[in-house]
Amino acid sequence: MSLLSEKDAADIRKLFNEQLAEPVILRLFVQDNTKPGECMYCKETEQLAQEITNLSDKIRFELHQYPTEENYVKQYDVERVPALILESSAGQDTGVRFYGIPSGYEFGTLIEDIVDISTGKTKLSPDLISQVENVQKDVTIKVFTTPT
Repeated sequence: MSLLSEKDAADIRKLFNEQLAEPVILRLFVQDNTKPGECMYCKETEQLAQEITNLSDKIRFELHQYPTEENYVKQYDVERVPALILESSAGQDTGVRFYGIPSGYEFGTLIEDIVDISTGKTKLSPDLISQVENVQKDVTIKVFTTPT
């Protein structure tokens, strides 16, 4: 059974056809198979990522096992699973991470992030972009949400 309704899938496919420019990689880390049942939402997040990938030939999906794929876990600094990481077509890590299943309000953010990474543009105001560009040190921004 699909997680996306036929209407939602059709709407997202249309959006992707109209707006995606460059390919985007969805890199998902899930619990390795040696500890079944320990990862809440790994299975569902994998299914969701697969369904999104099937909506455009400009989206590529890669699945990784946590923590057994140590090189990737270290490279992407994966802290927990499921972890969905968005990359540009050149394999550049954009820093965008979704821990847990990106459902509810987070799903819309995921779709917008895919478009933004593909086009290299955001809907942020020029003033805000300028402020961010003037930050002189590394900053980690964590946004925590809960569906309510």
